[in-house]
Amino acid sequence: MSTLIPMFTSSEGEKEVLCAHQAIMDKWATPYKGVTIPTSFGETHVIASGPEDAPPVVLLHALLASAMSWYRNVDALSQSYRVYAVDVIGEGNKSRPIKPITSLDDFLHWFTEVIDGLGIDTLYLAGNSYGGFTGAYYAMKLPERIRKLVLIVPAATISPMRPFYTHMFIPKAIYGFFPKVPGVKRVMQNSVDWMHKGLPRDPLWEPLFYNSMVYGGLINQVFPRMYSKEEFAQIKAKVLLILGDKEAIYNDLYSAIQSARELIPNVKVEIISAAHHITAVANPEKVNQKLLEFFAE
Repeated sequence: MSTLIPMFTSSEGEKEVLCAHQAIMDKWATPYKGVTIPTSFGETHVIASGPEDAPPVVLLHALLASAMSWYRNVDALSQSYRVYAVDVIGEGNKSRPIKPITSLDDFLHWFTEVIDGLGIDTLYLAGNSYGGFTGAYYAMKLPERIRKLVLIVPAATISPMRPFYTHMFIPKAIYGFFPKVPGVKRVMQNSVDWMHKGLPRDPLWEPLFYNSMVYGGLINQVFPRMYSKEEFAQIKAKVLLILGDKEAIYNDLYSAIQSARELIPNVKVEIISAAHHITAVANPEKVNQKLLEFFAE
């Protein structure tokens, strides 16, 4: 039997994260079922909502944002769809890894095992940030299974993102190596503040994200990159790109939009007002509207 890899810096930290997780589940707006899918990389935790016979929608979260980052979207989506919010394995969440993912093809293998384990044939796929980066790859390699693709401020993918590395990834990496250095938690709080760009905080999800940033581990070894026009040409699904107007991870937001239009054939672009990087948390009503319209087209 393979040994589970600890995904939190301490047992106390894990309790903090799981307590914040449960606070959201207590407010989950629609009936749900927690599902555990065995894969080659460990056990993957999935939250399933909506009619079991409805068309499936799979949601992939941003780095360390967890499946909980979709809690304000599942109610609207699950009226018409079977919604699966996935805890991406290899991060500090409720999935339990036994080995790291070291390549995009590893991610593809894991994702295929997850959707096969859920009994899904074809699906609508939406991914935020890192979930958008990997989601684009799944759509390239599984064109017969991904019916429509939504990229919500995908990490790199369409544009360089030096500000993300400066303000979030590097501080997180430093904390991972030196968790007991005085003042490091304040640095992590500064990273979260930078991402929000002064917008209001979600009272349930924010404690979970902060605690995940502080106490959550990261073992996967795949850095986001831009894809080429030839790679995007492999995608057969219609593509919707959603960007918050306060998005800050890219070198320049409007250059990213232009790049997306050059790289992705017939991409549809939507700018969401009053929204930061975790766009579906910042302005869920508008994101829900855009997702439902796109899936229904």
